[in-house]
Amino acid sequence: MPPKTTIEKLSSSSPDVTVFKITGTLGFHEKDVLERLFNECTRRGLARVLFEVSELESLGGGCARIIRDESARGRIAIGLVGATKTVLKFLKNEDAPRVVIAEKIDDAIPLIKARVLVDAAQPSTEVDTDDALLSTESLEEILKLGDVSADEEDADEDLGPASSRKAAGKESEKAAPRAAETPAQDAGDPKQLQKRIVQYNTLFSINSDFYRFQDRKNLLDAFLLTTIAQVGVESAVFLESNKGYFVPVAMKGIEAGELRGFALSAAQLCLPKLVAAAGVMAVEKSPFGDDVKAPLMALGCTYVAPFVVQGEVRGVVLLGKPIKKDLDATTMDFMKILINQAAIAYESLARFEEENERTLGVVQTLISLIEENTLARGNTNLVTHYVYAVAKRMDYPDEHVRDLMYGTVLRDIGMIKVSDLIVRSPRELMPEEWEIIKRHPTDGARMLKDMKFSDHAVNVVQNHHERFNGEGYPRGVQGQDLPLGARIVSVVESYAAMLQVRPTRPALSREQALNRLKENWGMRYDPEVVRRFVEIVEEEIRAGIDSSDQRFALFSV
Repeated sequence: MPPKTTIEKLSSSSPDVTVFKITGTLGFHEKDVLERLFNECTRRGLARVLFEVSELESLGGGCARIIRDESARGRIAIGLVGATKTVLKFLKNEDAPRVVIAEKIDDAIPLIKARVLVDAAQPSTEVDTDDALLSTESLEEILKLGDVSADEEDADEDLGPASSRKAAGKESEKAAPRAAETPAQDAGDPKQLQKRIVQYNTLFSINSDFYRFQDRKNLLDAFLLTTIAQVGVESAVFLESNKGYFVPVAMKGIEAGELRGFALSAAQLCLPKLVAAAGVMAVEKSPFGDDVKAPLMALGCTYVAPFVVQGEVRGVVLLGKPIKKDLDATTMDFMKILINQAAIAYESLARFEEENERTLGVVQTLISLIEENTLARGNTNLVTHYVYAVAKRMDYPDEHVRDLMYGTVLRDIGMIKVSDLIVRSPRELMPEEWEIIKRHPTDGARMLKDMKFSDHAVNVVQNHHERFNGEGYPRGVQGQDLPLGARIVSVVESYAAMLQVRPTRPALSREQALNRLKENWGMRYDPEVVRRFVEIVEEEIRAGIDSSDQRFALFSV
């Protein structure tokens, strides 16, 4: 039986940062607790939260996902203090770049205060101002959501890393004989019935989660993590079809080096027989030849299942050794449904990516048209390079990065409607000519909206000439009312323009352009964006890098 989970609020040296200490475990039954805690923090306007987790023994995949998702929303900055390697194993990966990791609370506070939030939590009008922080009584009420009986804990398949699940499996095996493994007997076994309820509740939750992903890698990672946690295996690997071969593209619980160069042909996998089996089967009982069985079993793969999309085998799922002796019939059925759900989401993403390819083709054409009609010819690569670099350094939400880049490259599309005589005029523009120029952000935003680009991209185009002090155009929006993406583009575009020769002035050096930005720190430009941008350029100057010579892979974002 895992130790009882407790949450207590600790004192903080900063009024802007709330610190909680969590002990025990964060497994399947604590997912509701964690979600409720984040909801309460949002309701009370706690935008920067540290968790002291030095005494947290395990972190389940479901709870890790909740932390990653909450950090991605940009409304709460989250930090972990004193996390063990066991806890970080499920959390510290490419999916959670925004989670602050530190050894001590004092070290974490300045790091989390430096995080820029896109949609910072604001106190609800329903919350009494005297009750701004969560009380001990509130935390105790939240923890009641995670209270489970001993019988219920036997059904918890989301205990976290493999070591924790192994221990739990051994304890339950010692405590009682193995449950019957036939569906007919499940109905009379309370533990098996409870297990089915947990699994089906998980399926309902996962079904919507899978559809939130915007690329196949993140979907497959989530699918494999869910498989490990809910099915109870030590590892999981996804082999994806690629020109007649199946190659590993996602793996959990196994090192990538162990699969380097690994590939199986469609013929080796006996695909018709594999599909005909219609479900999960033991590798040793599969239709594979010894040339396939031997290397799979050497890798610790015990079970295999086809991943079928629209009647076509698009992948093969390999499962490692079970934490318990074998996978029972109930778990096999669960895994089959889980694969089907992932396959449907996979197909949806494949179609999305096809549409995206068409969109990218349109964007490439529009970029060439824009550069033909403006003085910005050749600087699109420089601007996109730095906008992307600053966005990543400021923890821009992953789900909006692509739209930010669309808005960046298409920011001046409205200039297509402006006459060449105005754009390339060697003299100072007349007031009426400036009014025409100042319409291009609104014209461009309208064009993107008509082409069904996202509101996020539209807002970048609409606001990229606005300034932090309100002196920009077309609407004079200022400060935090400006979208973060537009604030980033504003700084980078101004820098890129300074490096170019214009009819009314010579080009500036990189150092001169940076000095101009610093002079307008906190006035025309967001000071935090300027600080991050200057850091990046100065690092490149010290390293002897000239980004104007590099091609930015916009279409791989």
